[in-house]
Amino acid sequence: MRFDLHLQSLAREQFEAVTGKMKSWEVNERITANEADRIREAVNCFSHTTERQDLRIAGVDASGDFPLLNYADSFIYLAVAQATVYGADRLNGLKEVAPKPDTIFHLSWMPENAEVGEQQLELSFEQLAGLSLLEVIERSDYRQLKQLVAPRKQSVAQLLESLIRPLASDTGNLAIQLRSTAEFGTALRLLNGERDINYLLVDTTFSLPLLPSMNSLFYEHLKRLCCVEARTAGIGFFALSKSHGLTAVEQLEALVKDVQGLTGAEPAEHWCLRIPEQKREGWELSLAEGRRLPPIGAVSYLVRFHRTTPMLRLDIDSVYWEQFVRGASEAETRSRERKIFEDLDYGCHDMRVYGYPYPIHAAHMKASLTNSERAAFRKQVIAEAVKQGMRPILFRDPSKATGHR
Repeated sequence: MRFDLHLQSLAREQFEAVTGKMKSWEVNERITANEADRIREAVNCFSHTTERQDLRIAGVDASGDFPLLNYADSFIYLAVAQATVYGADRLNGLKEVAPKPDTIFHLSWMPENAEVGEQQLELSFEQLAGLSLLEVIERSDYRQLKQLVAPRKQSVAQLLESLIRPLASDTGNLAIQLRSTAEFGTALRLLNGERDINYLLVDTTFSLPLLPSMNSLFYEHLKRLCCVEARTAGIGFFALSKSHGLTAVEQLEALVKDVQGLTGAEPAEHWCLRIPEQKREGWELSLAEGRRLPPIGAVSYLVRFHRTTPMLRLDIDSVYWEQFVRGASEAETRSRERKIFEDLDYGCHDMRVYGYPYPIHAAHMKASLTNSERAAFRKQVIAEAVKQGMRPILFRDPSKATGHR
């Protein structure tokens, strides 16, 4: 990118305007004295946990190349997903459990032709999920949640018909859908397997972006099916996100330090805060005003496992929360919450990602593709295509061809 003098001046003006808006939003006082007292009461501190028995924590993550290659008017997409399972070991701490779950490796071919491309996309969804589209929609509780906020009720057939099916060239949309479907399809396989796990963690949220509209994304249904299967099995299927999307977090951090009796610049650690809802706790967190937090069908927490890691957001399926977390009293509920976060804290002591559950990191590292691997996969696809008489000159790496890599 090149700038002449007048463009540089214009850029500076816009920098000043944008950062000015950010500053005014940041300094806007959001927490009242009354709310501060409620937050202090709601903060739940848990213990640094280095010993556990009979504990297994799993993680799932996905990646891919979207697209891997372009051939004439068609595209080839690659989705990769990996699950990991780790157990508590007295001698070695957190240790990977054998046998390792299979890696999901899926190539999707989609032509720009709308009808054929749609068929191929649906086939990819079914192969990644391990179930038909219809079965996922029928067994998921997404339809029940949608009825709470959508303009009108939709049948299973209508939900199937209204799924968003992007064209083959809509790479950004397909990247999100294929990667997410691979991730939740892997999670579903693990939940339906023979593995004795206590928690399954995914690096995302339980937000359902299209819940209020008449359309939906297939992976939204699949995400909620994972919630259904997890609570049936008594497994904690939790979404952990590094982005909480809240303002005035310094005020919140200061309140937590008050609770723990801490001073100095270091932030507090080993604490969680259940984000309150009016129906459940009788008050709401002003920091979450204007945000879908917690999302419909979930109970959300803010949590910090270690002072060197950022404050995280954890989403729990609301039905699971009612069945396995909520107690007969608030004290019992807080005790169960501490148990959950102490279990998760046990998985946060690997030095490579201290303060973050290692099973998710391990799944991410195993599912991530290096540039050399991507290049090797392209060469393999082209080599196989040439064997079948296709012309190698028609294959293109879109990002390389347009200089966007």
